[in-house]
Amino acid sequence: MSQPVKILLYYKYITLVNPEQLKGAQKELCQTLGLNGRILISTEGINGTVAGEESAINQYMAETAKIAEFQDMEWKISWAEEQVFPKLKVLVRDEIVTLGIKKTSRDVSLANKADYIEPDELLTLYENQDDFVIIDARNGYEAKIGKFKNSITPSIENFRDFPLFVEQELSTFKEKEVITYCTGGVRCEKASAYLCEQGFNHVRQLHGGIHEYGEQVGGKFFEGEMFVFDKRLHLAVNQVNPTVISSCTYCQKAITRYIDCAVLSCDSLFVCCPDCESEFKSTCSAECQQLLTTDVVC
Repeated sequence: MSQPVKILLYYKYITLVNPEQLKGAQKELCQTLGLNGRILISTEGINGTVAGEESAINQYMAETAKIAEFQDMEWKISWAEEQVFPKLKVLVRDEIVTLGIKKTSRDVSLANKADYIEPDELLTLYENQDDFVIIDARNGYEAKIGKFKNSITPSIENFRDFPLFVEQELSTFKEKEVITYCTGGVRCEKASAYLCEQGFNHVRQLHGGIHEYGEQVGGKFFEGEMFVFDKRLHLAVNQVNPTVISSCTYCQKAITRYIDCAVLSCDSLFVCCPDCESEFKSTCSAECQQLLTTDVVC
């Protein structure tokens, strides 16, 4: 029987003087330990998710924590039966998550990021039916299969479109109690800072994101499942009263199941049940079915 795979999700915003040097060291460490995943590094910090055997992951955490800037790294852990990443990517980027305004010379300042709200505090707000606005800082396709109850979910394809979403849809909430959330917290650091800079006066961000909310308080009031950027595609969060909020693109059966469109030029993620996946040959639309039929795509 194969060993279970341990998966890390982590980030740290910290000034890094030599991202390229860290890239080389991280790549060598992961290759030595046989880890796959994706690590993004920039002058503003590190954002990573890696997977491998438990002993290798434990050694990776120990070695990375020896770096002075990462001694207090918060590691989020999950498990899978097999490797969830096809290969290892270690990249240097301008940003570890791209908000999209850096090129306009008015980059958000992380010094303005909102204070944290802990998972148990958010649960209490829900239990007490307090008046608050909860905002999803993720992409639209992530929220389609899972979100917090009554949350405002942007119909955006990339985080860089978040500022436009704020401008167009959130301006009326500047005096409301606002809470932002994302998968593990890395996007909320910037999203909450941006909201604060735009005049939102009562903003907090969920510490540890959806991941830690599920781990620490059982996930009550989270509807559906959490999208993840690996082979698993989604994970259960709510252990108290789980629900399904998405449905098959074709038959409308309630299901949380994303697949990739078989047409390579499309490759869209869409919700589909196994029966419809077989019937429609893993295509997301009539147009893509026609492309397969006419052999436009091999």
